[in-house]
Amino acid sequence: MHKHIKIDIDVLESFIQKFAEKYLDQRSQTQFDYHTINEHVLYDNLEFDTDALKQIISKNAIPIDRSREQGLQPAVLNDIYRSDLGELLMTYYFEEKLPEGERFVIPLKNITFRERSELPCRGLDAIGYKCTDGKVEILLGEAKVSADKSSPPAVVHSNADSLYKTQLQYKNDVHVVIQRLSDYARRLNNKDATIIGWAIVLLENDNSNKCAVTYGCTLIRDYTCVKETSDFGKLKSNVTEFEPGKVHFSILSFRNKNIEETVDLFYKKIQKLIAE
Repeated sequence: MHKHIKIDIDVLESFIQKFAEKYLDQRSQTQFDYHTINEHVLYDNLEFDTDALKQIISKNAIPIDRSREQGLQPAVLNDIYRSDLGELLMTYYFEEKLPEGERFVIPLKNITFRERSELPCRGLDAIGYKCTDGKVEILLGEAKVSADKSSPPAVVHSNADSLYKTQLQYKNDVHVVIQRLSDYARRLNNKDATIIGWAIVLLENDNSNKCAVTYGCTLIRDYTCVKETSDFGKLKSNVTEFEPGKVHFSILSFRNKNIEETVDLFYKKIQKLIAE
């Protein structure tokens, strides 16, 4: 069943704190255990342990926004924190906000593993999965942030890289999906790779009875521009184009702050936390 949901978010100190901490956790995540490498002979004669290494790595994994540091507002296309907040909220929504039984596992986060911290990732914003009744359901997640007063904003179905056009490409070309999943699976642990690998084989063999696709979309709006009746655009009016897959579209709207104010608060909190 397709889902179109709007959720209002109060931009309170607790909200900013929670997602700033999540961001720091994701950006500083490693594939090794600091306690294990602390036992390595190379560290025996050093005057510091890996706690110092952890602090250095964590600090340098957090991008500095030069425009904001100078009191300027970065251009939308170059605003990594705006993009990252959208992606962070999308993954939180699909992993934690949905009721139990409906949640997806998103094993790798783009925020964690992108090559350059100051640049956004290209391609899918999230890939996830869930297994029920001997079937696997794949999440193809895309997030957009827009303060455009038009409804729907161009990022929903007008732009070349809009939610609608991007997801429709995946719907109409299963081989592109298989390529994305194949590249993704190479970086996973055995448990997650087993499930994604199962989905790859099922998709390759056109076994839609055991493998379903959810086209997950999240649009970040605020009280100054959100319009629930029309912001879903073609992802609601043309939703049958995605069948037998499902569209799950969430609009997350800031209720008491606009997008610019919220991203600025998010950035300042992150920089404060990393400095402590």
